[in-house]
Amino acid sequence: MKNVFLIIVFALSSCASTTGVVQGKLCFPSEYVPAMNIYLKAAGSNMIYKLVSKENEQTFTFKKIPEGNYVAFAYTTEATMLDLNNKKSKASGGYTHFVPCGLSVDCKDHKLISFKVNKGKTVNAIDICDWYGAIVPAEKSK
Repeated sequence: MKNVFLIIVFALSSCASTTGVVQGKLCFPSEYVPAMNIYLKAAGSNMIYKLVSKENEQTFTFKKIPEGNYVAFAYTTEATMLDLNNKKSKASGGYTHFVPCGLSVDCKDHKLISFKVNKGKTVNAIDICDWYGAIVPAEKSK
């Protein structure tokens, strides 16, 4: 009977998840939240996970993300910015040190925050709310 119990415990533990979940909020300095391409980039590699949000979606959830360290950022799906030469471009934002600092003008650090995903766990409050100078990777067109 002990052997059967050990086999069941071993079988269950070997089926345990090797991935985690990442959840966060989407902010945008406007009356609405535009549709976005949301990215998680693994530290030290070119592995990128992508979700596409719809207009006015204010939360996101990445499921089945492998263990590791990541950064989170987003680009609007459409060009929403105009430069001084009237050239349109997509806006970009990120989960940066500016976000937990309170999005205040006194906060000067716009570098992305690295966070850890652990197997079987959920990482919350990865809020992509810095649209005022977030330093994000270039969006790759596909």
